[in-house]
Amino acid sequence: MPRNDVKNLAALCADVDALAGANHETVLTSLPNWDSLAVLLTISHFEHTHAVGITATQLRACHTVRDLLDHLPR
Repeated sequence: MPRNDVKNLAALCADVDALAGANHETVLTSLPNWDSLAVLLTISHFEHTHAVGITATQLRACHTVRDLLDHLPR
């Protein structure tokens, strides 16, 4: 796993409480606190931390945490 992926996951988990303890293979819908607030926090994290826009539609299409991280530039 590339170092950036590890750093990006750690930063995302720090900003979105619903992802605490998640790894790259975690299925988003399996998280008990994956709700509309977690979605908004994820969108905010992408915009403020990475200057990357992600729409709710793109986010809903993500199955795993890795799918989320794939929207970040490499």
